[in-house]
Amino acid sequence: MNKLAVIYARYSSAAQTEQSIEGQLRVCKEYAERNNIKIIGEYIDRAMTGTNDNRPEFQRMISDSEKKEFNFVLVYKFDRFSRSKYDNVLYKHKLKQNGIRVLSAMEEISNTPEGVLMEGLLEMFAEMYSKDLSQKVKRGMRESIIKGNFIGGKPLFGYKVKNKKFVIDEQQAQAVKFIFEQYAEGKSKTEIADELNKMGYKTNNGQNFTKKSLQQNILKNRKYLGEYKNEYFESKDYYPRIIDDITFEKVQERLSHNRKYNSKPKEKFLLSGKVYCGICGASLIGTSGTSQNKQTYSYYTCLERNKNHSCTKSNEQKHKLEDDIFNKVYHKILQKDKIEEIADSLLRVYEKDINQPVIKEYEKKIVEIEKQFDKITQQIIKSTNDNLILRLNKQADDLTEQQNYYKEQIKKLNLALSIKHTKEDIKNYLSMFLSHNIIDNDFKQKIFDNFLTSVYVFDNYFTIYIDLFGTNEKHSFEEAKQDLRTAEELFAQKLQCSTKIIKSESRKWFVFYFQ
Repeated sequence: MNKLAVIYARYSSAAQTEQSIEGQLRVCKEYAERNNIKIIGEYIDRAMTGTNDNRPEFQRMISDSEKKEFNFVLVYKFDRFSRSKYDNVLYKHKLKQNGIRVLSAMEEISNTPEGVLMEGLLEMFAEMYSKDLSQKVKRGMRESIIKGNFIGGKPLFGYKVKNKKFVIDEQQAQAVKFIFEQYAEGKSKTEIADELNKMGYKTNNGQNFTKKSLQQNILKNRKYLGEYKNEYFESKDYYPRIIDDITFEKVQERLSHNRKYNSKPKEKFLLSGKVYCGICGASLIGTSGTSQNKQTYSYYTCLERNKNHSCTKSNEQKHKLEDDIFNKVYHKILQKDKIEEIADSLLRVYEKDINQPVIKEYEKKIVEIEKQFDKITQQIIKSTNDNLILRLNKQADDLTEQQNYYKEQIKKLNLALSIKHTKEDIKNYLSMFLSHNIIDNDFKQKIFDNFLTSVYVFDNYFTIYIDLFGTNEKHSFEEAKQDLRTAEELFAQKLQCSTKIIKSESRKWFVFYFQ
């Protein structure tokens, strides 16, 4: 089978440049060539942080993965994919559902249980490093905000930047006042947007105004009162005020009133993408309905029955199905003996890969890079050939990227060594997973995302596939039917236990079958 991959590359700030992207692409392509992988596309986010998922090319890549046209996402190193542990788990899971694995060109990790654990450890350290870096950036931002200085980005509609300070854009400010006053007097957002467009106003992106742009960017924005606020700091007079308090509060009251009567809370279906019909094999999808007494009912229904009326599978009550499956998965997976096994594996990897010799090796590489820098510098000084100087500068940029990588790894390894984890430390950490509130939906979702691969729901039975080995591969309808037949044979032998576990050594899957 052809091994097809796309490359995802990202740099995060002015401290990195287009050369950083070129260096990432070069290393990824070299890795692909060594491993007989064909590159069929590239996704590149420029000046985008990895601490969240608000990255256009990243999201386009996740969306394109649903077409299943490639097998791997290749990154320079894992923190290019994301520096958020939560995002790593969420999006790697989405990719796994589409049969796609994330590979790091600089951190070659095997697809064994130990490798999966090591990958998680690297992600944890990347997140810790990112948080430390983030604190330093936030301190700098705080000082700039105190001084009233512009901290970057596109100015809010109604303002412009002059001498590093926000000042009012008089023409746009008239439009802002018009928006607030008209909405406070009872005009709809659609009517106001139409009026603005007729007057020739455009948004900061050069687009026509819409109901959505008014709602999201203007009507709820307290910056028009002069305020600036984030998670760590706030200022009451960072922006010159455009809107008075009375008008702003009238607008918020009307928005709140409309939201109360128009909003329809969406039910979250925890098993979406993992639960299938035991009669025809189609997906079970979440849907809701309202009875005559206005009570809402949520349930899973067969997609074929819902769309084409071609299946007889009865609907499943949402909460009962989710609770039944969660209880089986949770109590079969999170046991003390399993914690012991995982702790042993993690400790072996920890002791092997996090040690002084590895740090010394990285320090040697940094020294070698410094020597190469000296040679390149001498060549640049002596050269009069512009093309040669450009090539040498590119080499220097690539070396900078490598040097920064090794420095970052040393920082992570020193941090890990300073902690000096024992097996008991690791067990205690993993045991915290057992102390969660098992009726909490967010926790249930984490269990399903990390351990559950496929569930086939028959009218009287479930076949549940649980993955303990990091592959997260969906099982086919044919496999589910075969496993059901095998389980029925066990019941035919009149075994006294209502739950039977069928383990396939060749596939390394646990299949739970129960009445």
